[in-house]
This record gives sequence, C-alpha cells and structure tokens, in this order.
Amino acid sequence: MAYERSKAVVLRAVPKGCRLARHVVAWKRVVLEHPALELMRADGRANMAALIEVIAVQQDPASRTWRTTWAWVAERLGVHEDSVGRMIRRLKDWGLLAVVATGRSARYTPRATGKKQGEAPVYALTVPAPPVPAPTPTEKTEEEAAVSVDINVGPVPPEGVCSPPHARESLSPKDAAAPRPSAKAAAQRREIQAALAQRTAPLWPAHATVQPSRVGAPRSDWKQAYRWAGLEIQHHALVLRRITTAYVVSVAKTHFRAGWSVADVLHALDWAPNGHRYPHDAATGITHPGAWFAARLRAWTHQDGTPHRSPDQRAAAEAEQRRAEAVAAAARRTARQAAGEATAGGVAVRSAEVARVDGRPFRVRWAAQIAAGAAAARSLQG
Repeated sequence: MAYERSKAVVLRAVPKGCRLARHVVAWKRVVLEHPALELMRADGRANMAALIEVIAVQQDPASRTWRTTWAWVAERLGVHEDSVGRMIRRLKDWGLLAVVATGRSARYTPRATGKKQGEAPVYALTVPAPPVPAPTPTEKTEEEAAVSVDINVGPVPPEGVCSPPHARESLSPKDAAAPRPSAKAAAQRREIQAALAQRTAPLWPAHATVQPSRVGAPRSDWKQAYRWAGLEIQHHALVLRRITTAYVVSVAKTHFRAGWSVADVLHALDWAPNGHRYPHDAATGITHPGAWFAARLRAWTHQDGTPHRSPDQRAAAEAEQRRAEAVAAAARRTARQAAGEATAGGVAVRSAEVARVDGRPFRVRWAAQIAAGAAAARSLQG
C-alpha cells in the first residue's frame, strides 16, 4: 500500500495532458464545473455528486490518492456496482481520475502470496493541465537561451545547498485553491444584472408566501415563483448579486416551502432568532456571499432541519391570539349581561305575583300577621 501511494508511482500513473491535483477542494471544483456534467440527467448528476463527496472524504491528502472498492461505494450510495464503474470510467475519460493500481478479487489472488483478501484499486486525483503558452516573437527559444548565457549569474551551488522544489512554492499542497472563474456563473450574474435593471415593480410581493397562485400548478410555475423571489432578494441584498439566483433559491427553498416570505428572508439576514441585531451587516467584508447567506438562514433552522416560524408567521399568530382573546372577552361580557337581565326579570315577576296576592302595604301586612298570631295564641289558652 505504501508503494502504491509513493510519489514516483503516483506521478507515473498521471496521463499526458493532466497533472496531480494540488488540493481536493480544487479537484472538486473542477469536477463540478465540468461541461459534460451539465449534459447528464438529474439522477446521474446527483449520484456523481455523491460519489465526489465520498472521494473527498476518503482521499489521502498526502498522496492525493483514493483507495476503495466498488462494492463499498455502491452500498454507501445505494446504487449498483455497475453504476459506480460507469461513474469512475467517466471521471477517467474526463482526466479527473488516474489508475495507479487495479483491484483484484480474493479468488484471483495467487496462493503463493499467502493473502486471502482482495486488493482494492487505487486512483489518483488529477486535473487537466493548463496549455503551455506559445513563445512570443520577443521571447528567446530554448536554443537561443542555451547559447546566450548571462555572465552575471553565479555558479550552480553544490548538491545539498539548493532548497527542495516544494520549498520554493508559494502555496503548500494542503492549502485551499483560489476560486476559479466560471463562464456559466459569469453569464448568470450578467443575467441577474439585466433582470434587475429592467425591474419597474417588485418581482414578488414582500410579505406573500412563495408559491404559484393556482392550485395544482406545474413544476415550471414553482420554479418561476422561486426565481422571482430570489431576484427580489438579490434586489434588496446587494451582496447576493455576486452569486447566482439559482444558488440563492437553493439555500432559501426550504424556508420558502415552510411559508417564509421575501421579507422574512431579508429580516433573517440582519436579525437573530432571539431578537438581537447582528453587529456585522452585509455592506462590506463579505468574501463568500453564498456561505454567509447559508449561515444566516441556518441560524433560523432547528436541529432536524426544519425552519423556525418566520417573523410574519409570528406576527400573524400573535394577532390571531389577540383576536381570539377579544372574542372570548366579548362572549363573557354578553353572557354576564344576559344573566343580569334574567335575574332582574325574575325579581320583577316575583314582586308582581306578591302584589297580586296582597296589595296592602308592608306595614299593614306585618301588623296583620302579628295580630293573627296573637289571636291564635289566645284561642289555644282558652
């Protein structure tokens, strides 16, 4: 295994016109920006992206090699081994993988070796080498440079004095590569600028949920609604114009499906869920707008990936609670008034009945009751 990952063996396996990738980040960027990837079907692109993530996790940073078996990758991705073989074959045809050592099944391993397990293949992460620029008429060719020697150059230092080749490099192989310009991303950014320059009215209402107006709308209507909402976000958040509208939609789509509006997303860029305003805004200092946008929305996401209630949803829930409390208070007040009217009506009825039985004043009726009681006592004594 150490021999297969040695520098000499790995460099010997790199095909002509390619070079060993300096960093796995640069290799991933080249793979994801390859033109042939755009021509694949959606499921094929998803499987290829999953394979790229597996390679990025398993690769050896020191030698920039990847060692695994097709069966393990197929089980990890949930596809057939033949699909894994086709994807690896495509990467080799694109010049992004080079075979350092082929794999071998356990049943084909010679008995003399004493090994009872199979050997996994080893691949090197490669990228297409940039074309060598043609010499200009003012530049000297190799023959002229060999003839004309600068007399001011000192003698070649002896062996051991020269620094190793990697020490003269400005970047280490483990350093992340700088972002490479993409023609497709530049075209999409120009499209964003053109669409926003023609904007005369809001492309999507700020406080409306992002969904088509009709029920059972096709997928194209949903994509158009998401695009309009993404462009409206980019109109207000100027830093997001440096990335594509498709990336803005991909980050905010989960929140859109949860009922968030454009105003909610813009609120989440400046405010934390606890009500505190972020001390750093998007005016200056944002070097990676996509990562910054995803981090701000991730703060409004639960651990299971579901978004929090948006500010508009919170305000609507609080307003509904206040309306329900007002309706309940009005119902209680009406019930108390009805109970009071019923009690007053009962007292009036009883008073009328007493008046019909005996219309004499209270004093006269009280004196009559006393006299009747005294007469009854006398009759009992006699």
